[in-house]
Amino acid sequence: MRALCLVLTLLAPASAAQADCLQEIGQFREQVDSQNQVRPTAQSQAAAKELQRLDRDEMADEVDCYNTLARARKILAAPLPPPADDRYATDHHQR
Repeated sequence: MRALCLVLTLLAPASAAQADCLQEIGQFREQVDSQNQVRPTAQSQAAAKELQRLDRDEMADEVDCYNTLARARKILAAPLPPPADDRYATDHHQR
């Protein structure tokens, strides 16, 4: 009986921590989805794809959850690439 209590005591904080991470993932997913609806960028779409990977992973644990959240936040915070300036890439004098 003591062993069962010990196991439950050890598992309870882990499941609570994973629930916290899943809640953070849910809030971040809402932010990413709203950005994708209003003004999608390559970063927001890549962050959404990263979050979808966690959904597909059946064996994801708390560490996977926080790692995925960190990667998605890093992707979304990445600077936008400079706009393509192709006026020199094409030769307008060629006929």
